[in-house]
Amino acid sequence: MQIISYILNFFKLSSLIVVIGSTITLGALMAPVIFKVLERSEAAKLMVDIFARYDAWLNIAVIILLISYSIDLILIQKLNWGIPQIITALGVVLISVLSFYLIYTLSPEIHEAYSNQAENFKELHNTSEKIHKFNFLIGIIVLISSFII
Repeated sequence: MQIISYILNFFKLSSLIVVIGSTITLGALMAPVIFKVLERSEAAKLMVDIFARYDAWLNIAVIILLISYSIDLILIQKLNWGIPQIITALGVVLISVLSFYLIYTLSPEIHEAYSNQAENFKELHNTSEKIHKFNFLIGIIVLISSFII
Protein backbone atom coordinates (compact mmCIF):
# COMPACT_ATOMS: atom_id res chain seq x y z
CA MET A 1 0.00 0.00 0.00
CA GLN A 2 2.98 2.31 0.65
CA ILE A 3 4.10 2.18 -3.00
CA ILE A 4 0.61 3.18 -4.16
CA SER A 5 0.74 6.15 -1.82
CA TYR A 6 4.10 7.24 -3.28
CA ILE A 7 2.78 6.92 -6.84
CA LEU A 8 -0.35 8.89 -5.98
CA ASN A 9 1.74 11.61 -4.34
CA PHE A 10 3.87 11.85 -7.48
CA PHE A 11 0.81 12.35 -9.68
CA LYS A 12 -0.88 14.74 -7.23
CA LEU A 13 2.20 16.94 -6.94
CA SER A 14 2.99 16.80 -10.65
CA SER A 15 -0.48 17.97 -11.59
CA LEU A 16 -0.40 20.73 -8.98
CA ILE A 17 2.97 21.84 -10.37
CA VAL A 18 1.35 22.35 -13.77
CA VAL A 19 -1.56 24.34 -12.30
CA ILE A 20 0.59 26.47 -9.98
CA GLY A 21 3.79 26.69 -12.01
CA SER A 22 2.17 27.56 -15.30
CA THR A 23 0.42 30.55 -13.77
CA ILE A 24 3.74 31.90 -12.56
CA THR A 25 5.60 31.02 -15.75
CA LEU A 26 3.06 32.24 -18.28
CA GLY A 27 1.47 35.13 -16.44
CA ALA A 28 4.25 36.61 -14.37
CA LEU A 29 7.38 35.74 -16.34
CA MET A 30 6.61 35.19 -20.03
CA ALA A 31 3.75 37.57 -20.85
CA PRO A 32 5.42 40.77 -19.62
CA VAL A 33 8.60 39.99 -21.56
CA ILE A 34 6.75 39.00 -24.73
CA PHE A 35 4.65 42.17 -24.67
CA LYS A 36 7.75 44.26 -24.01
CA VAL A 37 9.83 42.76 -26.83
CA LEU A 38 7.23 42.27 -29.57
CA GLU A 39 4.68 44.61 -31.05
CA ARG A 40 1.34 44.33 -29.27
CA SER A 41 -0.43 42.51 -32.12
CA GLU A 42 2.41 39.99 -32.54
CA ALA A 43 2.66 39.46 -28.79
CA ALA A 44 -1.08 38.89 -28.50
CA LYS A 45 -1.00 36.35 -31.35
CA LEU A 46 1.90 34.53 -29.73
CA MET A 47 0.17 34.43 -26.33
CA VAL A 48 -3.03 33.09 -27.92
CA ASP A 49 -0.97 30.30 -29.51
CA ILE A 50 0.86 29.57 -26.26
CA PHE A 51 -2.38 29.37 -24.29
CA ALA A 52 -3.89 27.04 -26.89
CA ARG A 53 -1.06 24.58 -26.19
CA TYR A 54 -1.19 25.26 -22.48
CA ASP A 55 -4.89 24.34 -22.42
CA ALA A 56 -4.04 20.84 -23.62
CA TRP A 57 -1.50 20.38 -20.83
CA LEU A 58 -3.84 21.88 -18.25
CA ASN A 59 -6.57 19.49 -19.35
CA ILE A 60 -4.30 16.48 -18.80
CA ALA A 61 -3.04 17.85 -15.46
CA VAL A 62 -6.55 18.47 -14.15
CA ILE A 63 -7.71 14.98 -15.12
CA ILE A 64 -4.68 13.51 -13.32
CA LEU A 65 -5.38 15.82 -10.37
CA LEU A 66 -8.98 14.62 -10.11
CA ILE A 67 -8.15 10.95 -10.46
CA SER A 68 -5.16 10.89 -8.11
CA TYR A 69 -6.83 12.90 -5.36
CA SER A 70 -10.05 10.87 -5.70
CA ILE A 71 -8.17 7.61 -5.31
CA ASP A 72 -6.21 8.98 -2.37
CA LEU A 73 -9.14 10.52 -0.51
CA ILE A 74 -11.62 7.69 -1.15
CA LEU A 75 -9.56 4.50 -1.28
CA ILE A 76 -6.42 5.27 0.72
CA GLN A 77 -7.92 7.49 3.42
CA LYS A 78 -11.24 5.62 3.29
CA LEU A 79 -13.31 8.76 3.73
CA ASN A 80 -11.94 9.31 7.26
CA TRP A 81 -11.94 13.00 6.61
CA GLY A 82 -11.05 15.94 8.76
CA ILE A 83 -10.78 19.61 7.89
CA PRO A 84 -7.61 19.22 5.72
CA GLN A 85 -9.22 16.47 3.62
CA ILE A 86 -12.38 18.53 3.12
CA ILE A 87 -10.35 21.60 2.12
CA THR A 88 -8.30 19.46 -0.28
CA ALA A 89 -11.37 17.84 -1.84
CA LEU A 90 -13.16 21.17 -2.29
CA GLY A 91 -10.01 22.77 -3.69
CA VAL A 92 -9.47 19.99 -6.22
CA VAL A 93 -13.10 20.19 -7.34
CA LEU A 94 -12.90 23.97 -7.62
CA ILE A 95 -9.65 23.87 -9.60
CA SER A 96 -11.15 21.24 -11.90
CA VAL A 97 -14.40 23.08 -12.55
CA LEU A 98 -12.67 26.40 -13.17
CA SER A 99 -9.98 24.83 -15.37
CA PHE A 100 -12.53 22.97 -17.49
CA TYR A 101 -14.50 26.22 -17.81
CA LEU A 102 -11.32 27.96 -18.97
CA ILE A 103 -10.40 25.22 -21.43
CA TYR A 104 -13.79 24.42 -22.95
CA THR A 105 -15.71 27.70 -22.67
CA LEU A 106 -13.59 30.76 -22.05
CA SER A 107 -10.51 29.96 -24.18
CA PRO A 108 -12.56 29.28 -27.34
CA GLU A 109 -14.43 32.55 -26.74
CA ILE A 110 -11.13 34.39 -26.27
CA HIS A 111 -9.68 32.89 -29.46
CA GLU A 112 -12.80 33.83 -31.41
CA ALA A 113 -12.86 37.34 -29.96
CA TYR A 114 -9.18 37.77 -30.79
CA SER A 115 -9.65 36.48 -34.35
CA ASN A 116 -12.63 38.76 -34.94
CA GLN A 117 -11.08 41.68 -33.06
CA ALA A 118 -14.23 41.77 -30.97
CA GLU A 119 -14.78 44.41 -28.33
CA ASN A 120 -15.29 41.83 -25.60
CA PHE A 121 -11.74 40.44 -25.94
CA LYS A 122 -10.40 42.55 -23.08
CA GLU A 123 -13.28 41.54 -20.78
CA LEU A 124 -12.81 37.85 -21.61
CA HIS A 125 -9.06 38.17 -21.10
CA ASN A 126 -9.54 39.82 -17.70
CA THR A 127 -11.94 37.06 -16.65
CA SER A 128 -9.42 34.43 -17.72
CA GLU A 129 -6.66 36.20 -15.83
CA LYS A 130 -8.74 36.32 -12.64
CA ILE A 131 -9.62 32.63 -12.89
CA HIS A 132 -5.96 31.69 -13.41
CA LYS A 133 -4.94 33.71 -10.35
CA PHE A 134 -7.74 32.16 -8.29
CA ASN A 135 -6.71 28.67 -9.44
CA PHE A 136 -3.15 29.52 -8.41
CA LEU A 137 -4.27 30.46 -4.89
CA ILE A 138 -6.49 27.39 -4.56
CA GLY A 139 -3.59 25.25 -5.84
CA ILE A 140 -1.34 26.61 -3.09
CA ILE A 141 -4.04 25.86 -0.49
CA VAL A 142 -4.48 22.31 -1.85
CA LEU A 143 -0.71 21.83 -1.80
CA ILE A 144 -0.45 22.97 1.82
CA SER A 145 -3.47 20.93 2.93
CA SER A 146 -1.98 17.87 1.18
CA PHE A 147 1.03 18.03 3.47
CA ILE A 148 -1.20 18.27 6.53
CA ILE A 149 -3.09 15.10 5.54
